Amino acid sequence: MKGQNQSMITEFILVGFSNLGDLQILLFLIFLLVYLTTLMANATIMAVIRLDRTLHTPMYFFLFVLSCSETCYTLVIVPKMLTNLLSTSQAISFSGCAAQLYFFVGFACTNCFLIAVMGYDRYVAICNPLNYTLVVSRATCLRLVLASGFCGFASLDTLSSSPGLSLNDVPSMERGNETLVREFIFLGFSSLAGLQRLLFVAFLPLYLFTLGTNAIIISTIVLDRALHTPMYFFLAVLSCSETCYTFVIVPKMLVDLLAQKKTISFLGCAIQMFTFLFLGCSHSFLLAAMGYDRYVAICNPLRYTELMGPKVCVGLVAAACACGFTIAQIITSMVFHLPFRSSNQLHHFFCDIAPVLTVASHHTYLSQIVIIMLCALVLVIPLFLILVSYIHIISAILQFPSTLGRYKAFSTCASHL
Repeated sequence: MKGQNQSMITEFILVGFSNLGDLQILLFLIFLLVYLTTLMANATIMAVIRLDRTLHTPMYFFLFVLSCSETCYTLVIVPKMLTNLLSTSQAISFSGCAAQLYFFVGFACTNCFLIAVMGYDRYVAICNPLNYTLVVSRATCLRLVLASGFCGFASLDTLSSSPGLSLNDVPSMERGNETLVREFIFLGFSSLAGLQRLLFVAFLPLYLFTLGTNAIIISTIVLDRALHTPMYFFLAVLSCSETCYTFVIVPKMLVDLLAQKKTISFLGCAIQMFTFLFLGCSHSFLLAAMGYDRYVAICNPLRYTELMGPKVCVGLVAAACACGFTIAQIITSMVFHLPFRSSNQLHHFFCDIAPVLTVASHHTYLSQIVIIMLCALVLVIPLFLILVSYIHIISAILQFPSTLGRYKAFSTCASHL
């Protein structure tokens, strides 16, 4: 067979919404609202089933797994779609496309088999009620779910044998010789050249003090069993999150204060932005979770241990991290899908959103507005939830008959405030 030199495709360009022009922003807002509603609905279903022991039956177990599978299914497709609606570069790598295809088909097939399993469960419950607990036992339910997942994903093995695409198999694409930005230069302290050593000496003790304080808080909560309560659990997670947040920014800033070359790679900048957005957004939602904890403790004290059990606390932390991860993923993808071909000088000391957008070769003001809206929502939604919680808390405290009781109730909110 005669050999040919062919160039292999390394990425695909998604043009699904390219003909909609200015409607893409409207579609982004609509799909984002629907996506967040879907996430919250599935999270609510799973939380209710998990917390209500009367729902610990095979039917609701299958519904729980189906909601979890649907959540994973949407995570595979929707965040990337939302990013592409606002991005000028709507590309996906070859391996990324293969992974997306594998997971969305796998979860879709799994959902189909799960629905069939749920039909079998209803058949046994209605047609053979006396033997229902025996036929659809806990072990049987687990086997049926595992079988559904196996059938859903095992059927995709043929994808791995598909040959790679070459450029001769698809229409040619326009290419240009363009120099891409591969690193950024920080100019945040360039105007303070003579003071940089002094700034280093000032910031280093503050950083070490912050690390030491958070380490003391975390170790005290872990070691003292009297502090093993939901309130201090959230405080420990918050301190851990704050420690990680400072790790992302401050060490690099301190090094740059003493370095001649203040640079960061393109990938490093993207990782820094994603990580600090993820931790910052999670931090905001954690504060909202702490407000809810104080609301339950003061307004519903008799059911506090039931409503704020260990699983609920872990679930709230996981939900806060999931919200932070989703928002960070969308914003970071939107920013770093922009073309960077002109300047690589950031007038900042870390990869914040605004300075990175400033050096992009091309971006729309609409994308900036959407990013600003997402950042505003991260602040407004937790703040709103905290205000609602404290309105109820203050109303409940004012009804206490004794001044001492009011003081004690307010003092329990000190760590949160």
